[in-house]
Amino acid sequence: MATTKEIKEHLEIALAEVGEIKPWFDKDFNTWIFSHPAYPVEYSGDTPKEVIKNYPKYLREFITERLNDNLSPLTEKKTKGRGGCREGAGRPIGSFKEEKIRIYVPIDVANWLKHPGAIQQVREMMHHYTT
Repeated sequence: MATTKEIKEHLEIALAEVGEIKPWFDKDFNTWIFSHPAYPVEYSGDTPKEVIKNYPKYLREFITERLNDNLSPLTEKKTKGRGGCREGAGRPIGSFKEEKIRIYVPIDVANWLKHPGAIQQVREMMHHYTT
């Protein structure tokens, strides 16, 4: 069980990390909101003053639950965040992707076009008729 002193110390650290609380207005929900990427805590209210006043209270509750080990493991799960930027990921340098367009054709024609070499046959036929 976390002590009041311990919670206060962690809250001061968290508020220093968060910095100035600057709420923004969300037109979709017609409310003022503040959150910070370092903590999974969000507060919304009718006025910016209300948000500034109450956000630390919600942050305190989160810190209390964290110190008491009452959080789900997924709440603060960290990912590697590499997002496809691994070495060798993506298309090789210098290669290109042929431009394509979606069209709708009868099923029998589509099935025929799936056969190996069918696209090349269509190109040869097009070249024959255009020259």
